[in-house]
Amino acid sequence: MIVELRDVEVTYAHRKIITGLSKEFKEGVYVIIGHNGAGKTTLLKTIAGIVKPNRGMVLVDGVNIVKASRREAAKLVGYVWQNPYYGFVEPRVIDELSLILRLTGLKGEWGIVELLIGPELYYRNPFTLSGGEAKKVSIASVLIADQPVWLLDEPFDYLDGEGVRAVMKLISYGRQRNKVIIVATVNIGFINALRPDLVIVMRRGSIVHEALYHELSEAVLNDNNVPPRDLLCG
Repeated sequence: MIVELRDVEVTYAHRKIITGLSKEFKEGVYVIIGHNGAGKTTLLKTIAGIVKPNRGMVLVDGVNIVKASRREAAKLVGYVWQNPYYGFVEPRVIDELSLILRLTGLKGEWGIVELLIGPELYYRNPFTLSGGEAKKVSIASVLIADQPVWLLDEPFDYLDGEGVRAVMKLISYGRQRNKVIIVATVNIGFINALRPDLVIVMRRGSIVHEALYHELSEAVLNDNNVPPRDLLCG
């Protein structure tokens, strides 16, 4: 499984958000860091086919995501919104969990759901959930389709310690099953626990640096407005 971006450019209101970006992602865990507005979320949405580039191509397992139907794209790529409430459209959690399966015709992997939430939430209205509950339901309702590519936008927002551990277990589970997992975050405090295969630093829509986490210098972090490790990791 390979995700390949070829000279991708995304423009909003005459402003370039992604600037001529080319990159390959293979099986493993990647963390994208950078200040707010660096282009992290737009990059994930472009890989998911939600945002259409002005130029370039995004290939997922050889499929041109830009030209793929939403059904086809949803089978290949799971994009989890930063704000969990954005994706909710159904009156009950169980309906949210089943929605993507109905749309794609997939059986799904309920083990993914069990890593995140219990059946006590199934018949709740998702808009009545706490932020942490909603975040876990949001993740489960997308990744239940068991796509080969997982895109997680600030996956630890809203979560308490138990929720963070649940998402960490989920990412570990995905790694063991050879997923392409891309996590976008401004908070580098979780990177040590994630043990990513690669950390990518973005600035102004471009990749300006990439390295193993322990190889990232404080100078690189400071130059890209990323908080130093000791502020977040203790």
